[in-house]
Amino acid sequence: MKYMGIDYGTKKVGIALSDEAGTMGFPHSVMLNDSCLLDSLKALIAKEKVEAVVMGDSKDFNGEDNAVMEEVRGVAAHLAEGGMPVHFEPEMFTTQEARRDFEGVRMKGSPDVDSSAAALILTGFLSRQVPEVPQPQGKPKISIDEFLKIEVKIGTVRTAERVPETDKLLRLTVDFGEAAGPRQVVSGISAYVNEPEDLINRQLAFVTNLEPRKIKGIESNGMLFAVGEGDTFAFVTPDRVVPPGTAAH
Repeated sequence: MKYMGIDYGTKKVGIALSDEAGTMGFPHSVMLNDSCLLDSLKALIAKEKVEAVVMGDSKDFNGEDNAVMEEVRGVAAHLAEGGMPVHFEPEMFTTQEARRDFEGVRMKGSPDVDSSAAALILTGFLSRQVPEVPQPQGKPKISIDEFLKIEVKIGTVRTAERVPETDKLLRLTVDFGEAAGPRQVVSGISAYVNEPEDLINRQLAFVTNLEPRKIKGIESNGMLFAVGEGDTFAFVTPDRVVPPGTAAH
C-alpha cells in the first residue's frame, strides 16, 4: 500500500512518498502553498497511485492545535471528499530534525527540509502500524481437549455394496469388535474402488463417535476416515493387521 506524507506550511508544503510496501517514507518534493495546491496534490496522488495520506498534526507545547491546523484540516477534508483516507501524525520537532545532517549537525538551510520533514512524519506513522498477519489456511485451531473428543478406530469391512439409485454411495458393514456386532456405515467412496467387494476384509480407519445419521434413508453409524480427494484420495489403513476396534491416537 502506497502512502503520501504531507508537511503543511503556510508558504511551502513538503511531500513524501512511501515505498510500495508502505514501510518507510522518502522525501519527494516541495509544493508552493498557493491556489493550485489541492489540484497539484490530487494530480500527484493519481500519478503515484497513492492509497492513503498522512498529514502532520501540528500542536504547541500545551497540546493545543497550532494556527495552521485549521488549514490542514481543510485540505484533509477536501482529499477525504474524494474518497482518500487521511491520517494525522504528530509532527512536533520534525522540521528541526529534518534540518540535521547524517551526523546530527544542524544545517543552516536546505531546499529539501520540508520534504524531509514530510518523510519523517510519514515514517513515524508507518512504523506504528501493525502489519496484517496472514491468516493460516485451513480450519480454526482447536484445543487438545476438543481433539480428544474425536474417536478414530480401525474397523474390518465385512460386507460392501452399492446403494441403489446413487453414483457415489457404498453401504458397508464394519466390525469394530463390539458386542453389539458390526456397524452399518454409508460412505461416498464408490469412485475410489473398482468393485465394492474389493473392500471386504480390508482394515480402514473410521470416526466412531459421531451421532448416527440417515443418508438416502439408510442409517449410517460412523464415518470413513480418509485423506485427499480426486487423484490424491487414499484410505487410512494400518501397516499390519490389528484387532478390530483398535483406537488411533
